[in-house]
Amino acid sequence: MTSWMRHLRALLVLLLLGAGMARADEPLTSTLGDSKNLPVGWFVTQSAPNLYEAGVDTNSPCEGTRSASLRSRTETSPGYGTFMQAFGAQDFRGKRLRFSAMVRVKDVSGWAGLWMRVEGSDPKSPLGFDNMQSRALTGNTECKRYEVVLDVPPESSAVMAGLLLSGTGQAWLDGVRFEIVDRTVPVTDLLAARPPTSQGGPRGLEETLATPTPREKQLATGKVGDIWFNLGRVNMDKSYTRGNDGIWRNILDEELTERGNEVIGTFEQRPVALKVRTEGTRTIIEGSWGIDPVNIQLDPERLSMKWGILERDMMRVADYNEDPNCFRYQRVEGLRKTDRLDVCGAALSSKPLALQLSLALLGNGFRRVPPLGGLPPPRPPMAPRDAMQAGTLRQ
Repeated sequence: MTSWMRHLRALLVLLLLGAGMARADEPLTSTLGDSKNLPVGWFVTQSAPNLYEAGVDTNSPCEGTRSASLRSRTETSPGYGTFMQAFGAQDFRGKRLRFSAMVRVKDVSGWAGLWMRVEGSDPKSPLGFDNMQSRALTGNTECKRYEVVLDVPPESSAVMAGLLLSGTGQAWLDGVRFEIVDRTVPVTDLLAARPPTSQGGPRGLEETLATPTPREKQLATGKVGDIWFNLGRVNMDKSYTRGNDGIWRNILDEELTERGNEVIGTFEQRPVALKVRTEGTRTIIEGSWGIDPVNIQLDPERLSMKWGILERDMMRVADYNEDPNCFRYQRVEGLRKTDRLDVCGAALSSKPLALQLSLALLGNGFRRVPPLGGLPPPRPPMAPRDAMQAGTLRQ
């Protein structure tokens, strides 16, 4: 997430230096007209060139006669694209702003959602932010109005808003509205709800996790690398969702259960048996995955991950401040940064979501980037059952 936020900061600087900015009172539905170009004031940015494209679509709009469409141009995109606009905050300072739109998605492998960001004098420290990641749209969804609501402080300089698509698929939006609302409308600001800090960073969600309200359930969201989770979902290549029976399942019908601090089941066709505990500011995950032992230790200074003969060992970047809800861990060998992992939100809690955090860390892998001139270590041997399921043994 931090990569696309960096792109947006750079774009905002260019827009602020330009001759003019798009205004929020130029609604999408009134600017489509008969043009095949993008609506006035809207543009596309993405994590790498030629991954995504946007345009006007007249087929099955949710409202009106046309919608804007954002889609991936490749079948396996690891990046993100966003269809967005930026405008000055002067008309909204001291007020509460709601950005809403009708959205539908098709074949989304990652996630999609509306987002809005309120900028102040320091682009590295937004005054408000929400991207619907805790209530993300995935797969296929029908037309529905979604919204993000942020306060715009008196010191605000600009507002950015748009539609985000991560991974592959297609998303449409129309009926865009920017409205000033009263204080009875709750904000969805992820920054306002981030956990209190200790040891120099975000930790602690004990009260939220003990008796979560519906709103707090949305905000009990963490992320490790590109894998995010909340109380009901772990969003990854083969996402796990929690059923009404308390069992977590993915599309392969692999199952995981959580018994107190124990995580038991199957992940990536290997049996999992882990225990998660905390010692002060350190979270420790120990047990086995497949036939190999697992030992993961996460604290405010270091992230150490071991699985059999594979490992990742990274130190926290003390001056990292691009995302106030994250710690960045990295490994430096000589003059090269050879490994990096961002750990955010509820993943840093002193009372972690055991199953979700375990899957997020396992899903990021253990193969350490080798030193210069070195060779990567071999993968650990699989058990016969694992190898047969992976198609490497034949009877």
